[in-house]
Amino acid sequence: MEHLKIKNGILLLLSSGISFLINTNRFLSIVYPKLAYFDDVEGDSITVFIFRLVVFTIYCWSILHLIVGSPYRFLSQFNRAIRFFIFIFIITIAAKLFYHLFLWAHGLLLFEIIEPELSGITYVWVVMGIISVLIGWLLQFQQKQKISAIEKERLIRANIQSELLALNNQINPHFLFNSLNTLKYIIQENISDSINFVDELASLYRYILQSSDKGLVTLQEELEFLNTYVYLIKARFENNFSINIDLKCATETTMIPILSLQLLIENAIKHNEISEENPLIVSIYDTKDAIIVENKIQLKVGFTQSTNKGLNNLSRRYQLLKKKDIMIEKNTNFKVSLPL
Repeated sequence: MEHLKIKNGILLLLSSGISFLINTNRFLSIVYPKLAYFDDVEGDSITVFIFRLVVFTIYCWSILHLIVGSPYRFLSQFNRAIRFFIFIFIITIAAKLFYHLFLWAHGLLLFEIIEPELSGITYVWVVMGIISVLIGWLLQFQQKQKISAIEKERLIRANIQSELLALNNQINPHFLFNSLNTLKYIIQENISDSINFVDELASLYRYILQSSDKGLVTLQEELEFLNTYVYLIKARFENNFSINIDLKCATETTMIPILSLQLLIENAIKHNEISEENPLIVSIYDTKDAIIVENKIQLKVGFTQSTNKGLNNLSRRYQLLKKKDIMIEKNTNFKVSLPL
């Protein structure tokens, strides 16, 4: 499992807090003796206070670092009970060594600690150790929770990427299939136009292949792609198909799922009659919080009920990428709102 490091500054701050709380009575006896809650403080000088504050801080920091610093990876081969007892043994030995080192340094630099203060120091030393261990275990627990949350988020992102890839893979063959049908029609009508069509088709498919792994593209990119796509559509339907675009939003910074507009244009072409008597006009405009794609409903003769596979695909991609969903309205017009 990945290990998250807790900054030494945080450990030092916690250690200083524990040390100061332990030395509060000595501090009060220096700055305002009337507030001191024990009257058996000996050697109540600022030098003694600072020395003990520093040593106690180092002691607490060492225990915290031993717990959260992850120096026991070699113990992973043992079961939890054995790891626990080994850990307690190490902490106990470290605390005892620190204790005797403290007494030695205190006697060498300041004065020798004797009874009854020696018993009090021993008690305080144990209390500091227990508090440090408990805080260390709490920090370690928080570490594991954060790691678990990070790994869960990574798994969710991986699943989203896999689903998006599957959704994009649904688009590509469908788009190519419809384009090849249009190409077949153009070849039958005008062979020279088919060359330009193939060039534009290659450009479109290059865009799809290069951008499909992005998920989101700028509205400007999508509009440029759409212009080329409309050129291919007009090659088949000529003046019987037109598109009106009136967008006021910032097209260079607005992000939408790739092929959103193209899919809706294709959906309109698929389900509606397009002829001289009933030309199809698709309008694309924006409101405060959405891009609207709208067309008059003029269903083809012999129309069969749609499976809505394309719209479901678009809806799911919006949910994954934008945490929002599209809105579909049907009356005399068919209108799809793409949330910004």
